[in-house]
Formats: sequence, structure tokens, C-alpha cells
Amino acid sequence: MVPLKPLTVSLLLFFWGFPSKALDETDWHNDAFLHDEEQHIIQRRAINDNEIRATALQIWNSVKDLNVQYDGITHKKQPLKLFTENQRTLRLDPYFTRLFGFYSARLGVEDGCVRSIGCKEAQNRFIENISQNNGPISILYGFLTKKGLFKGDYKAFKEFLKTMWFEPYNRSGGTVLDSSGFEHVFLGEITKKNAVVGLHNWMRMYDEELGGRFHLNENAKYFPTAKPSVADVKFTWNGYQKTQGTTFFMKKSPAVEIALYTLCFKVQPDKPCSINFGAGVVNVMTKSLASQKSLISTAYPEFP
Repeated sequence: MVPLKPLTVSLLLFFWGFPSKALDETDWHNDAFLHDEEQHIIQRRAINDNEIRATALQIWNSVKDLNVQYDGITHKKQPLKLFTENQRTLRLDPYFTRLFGFYSARLGVEDGCVRSIGCKEAQNRFIENISQNNGPISILYGFLTKKGLFKGDYKAFKEFLKTMWFEPYNRSGGTVLDSSGFEHVFLGEITKKNAVVGLHNWMRMYDEELGGRFHLNENAKYFPTAKPSVADVKFTWNGYQKTQGTTFFMKKSPAVEIALYTLCFKVQPDKPCSINFGAGVVNVMTKSLASQKSLISTAYPEFP
């Protein structure tokens, strides 16, 4: 073989381009993610609104509503309460509430789940519990695999859910892993400026109101009024206010909420996702993390 002369090598590099760096494992993962995302964009365009609404309604009806009574719609007494007094002994999902104690609401402080084996185990048990066969997560898995938005078996899908919802990241600016999609949406957080963000879950509100840490600032709003399924409340939590209000699904299990939010995140991320739950149409808004599009930043229902 004839050796290449220096001039020849230079010309080849000129036309081929100088390599900026050697590809490492991260590069391959990023390339794979971008390729998958391109495929998902094509597949999302092939899904019509009727298919999304039909799947959302199937998820909505897959678990019976819990017998929760709300008192905030016409409540005149002080202090205002979201839940009626006879609901003081309501039994919540133990796999869900087990997770409450691992998280720090304060942004800028590393969450206990980052280094806790106990928290990882609690997360695993929670995902296993909501992923029982023929439930909302099973319905979601069937739809996403049929439409090509997820490739893998059910075990891999549960791992995907754990990553999407529980992977820790920084929300406050900096490097501290102080947040996750699950914490923001279901548990709530307090910013460095002492403002409440997130907290779109009735079970969390119930538990906090029962403990004397959650207080309504004004009467709640409900939609639809005849058979309400979504509420909007302004409240004070741990002494800090959420003045813009927060919307949440009423009476639904964490499994239904996780499934609905994940459905909308996969088929219509970063824009309103219209669902019809029988009594009316509600938009579900999901937003991806700016730095990691595969992770969810927030999710909540919106009044029409």
C-alpha cells in the first residue's frame, strides 16, 4: 500500500472536516434520543384527536372515583376548608403517601431521594402498584406501543415511567438536584423567593390540610359545575402562598393521573392536550424540561 503524503492527508481532512472530539457514550445516547424524537414527531402527526380522547376516556373510566367530598365551593366559614369535616379519616394510597417524607419542598436543597435507597425502593413499589394489569397504565402502554411511541416490553415501560417522573434534576438554577416531575406536580415546591409552585394533586392537599399546613385563601372554583371533575384553588401552604392558583383533578387515583399526564406528554408535549372525560372537555398541559426533553417539568389540567 502506497503511504499518503502529508499534502494528501491535509486535503482529505479539508474535505472531510477535522473531528472536534472522539464520540463518547454520551454522544451515542444523544444521537439515539434525537433519532427517536424525530420518529416520534412523525408518529405523533399520524394520531388524531379522536384517538387521544378515546384513550384518555378509557383511562379516566378504568378506576372508580374515590368518595371524596369537597367543601370549598360554597364554604362561608372561617378558616376555609377544601375538604368537608367528615372526610377527616379518608384512607389514602399508602404507596403514594409513603413518598411524601423523602422530598424537601425547598428548591435549592438536595432532595432526600437523590441518595436514599429507601426512596428508590418506595418509587419502585409505587410504580409496580399503579401498573397492575388492565389498569390505566396498562391501557396507556397498549396505546403507545400500538402507535410506535414506545418500543419495549411492559417491564421496560415501567422503567421508562420511573425515569420520566422520578429522575432528579435542578429547577432553581445551579447544580443541586432539587426537583423532579413527580415532586413538582404531585407534592409541590417552594422557590427561593418563597413562592409555591406545582402541587396539582388532591391527595397531597388533603394530607397537608389534615396536618394544618394547607389553607384555602378563597373558595375553590369547579368545572363543570354540575358534576365537577377539575378544581382551581388559591392557597397558603407552610406559610407561603400560591396566588396564581393551582388546578387539579378531583377524586382520581395517582394511577389515572400519571397515565393521563404521560399520555399527553407523549402525544402532544409542550402544548394543550384536549381530553373528553364524559362531562366535558378539559385541556391537559404538559411541559418538558428545557435541558432534557425526555423528562417532564410540569403537568396539570386547564379550564376550557
